[in-house]
Amino acid sequence: MRSIAFVSEKGGVAKTSSVLNVAAVLGGQGSRVLVVDTDPQGNASFVLLKGEKPRRPSLFDVLVEGDGADEAIVASHFKGVDVLPADATLADAAVVLAGEIGRERRLCAAIEGVADRYDFVLVDTAPTRSLLTTNVLTTVEELIVPFNPGIFGVLGLGQLQDDVAQVRRYLGNTKLRIAGVVVTLAERNNVCRDLEDQLRAAFGGLVFDTKVPRSIKIEEAHARHESVITYAPTSVGATAYKALTREIINGRAKDRIVDPGGNPPTDRAA
Repeated sequence: MRSIAFVSEKGGVAKTSSVLNVAAVLGGQGSRVLVVDTDPQGNASFVLLKGEKPRRPSLFDVLVEGDGADEAIVASHFKGVDVLPADATLADAAVVLAGEIGRERRLCAAIEGVADRYDFVLVDTAPTRSLLTTNVLTTVEELIVPFNPGIFGVLGLGQLQDDVAQVRRYLGNTKLRIAGVVVTLAERNNVCRDLEDQLRAAFGGLVFDTKVPRSIKIEEAHARHESVITYAPTSVGATAYKALTREIINGRAKDRIVDPGGNPPTDRAA
């Protein structure tokens, strides 16, 4: 099983869109996929469950009450994709768990119990540093960072590198690494081109070749509780997510990584 979280401390960078559409591609190809929604907004759950409110138990109950992940996981309407859903109660999990033993490893323990059922576990995350995010970092082995070209995205990537190093050192997840950075919401203008060039100059092979363009078809698909893969299969958004999934499967970024934290090569750092 491969466990991959889509992580960024900046909101609005297409984390949820990336999780949903990569999951749709993988499921459509015959893989068994579990989406874990760790964002209290529950946007991934909303799409995967066709707008229905998640029934209990949800992820909150798994993390806080000790319910088994198998009790909370439900089939989505995406082919080959199950979901461990989130709802608004998840926002209280960090407070409730603050004084509990093993609070950083609750998600890891839950996923270990169902890991043999899936080929891929894809985790959607909130754009915040929190105990929920720490749980994700102790659970998965690979991080993919959606990057919307802008200076604040670069700053967030630097913080994530520090977090990876600390989790590897202090929480024992030595397999954790940044597996790739994907440019999302790409537009054809000079600002985007210049910032993308700087990103690729700084991080080299860590950046996926594929760029995901800003596309109304992706938003239309999600509003209809679909992936862009099924809603508009020939659109630029669908084409981009199919290409990104191929890169993820083939591990191209993995082969080109210099440092497990995703640090840039010293001879190319900006």
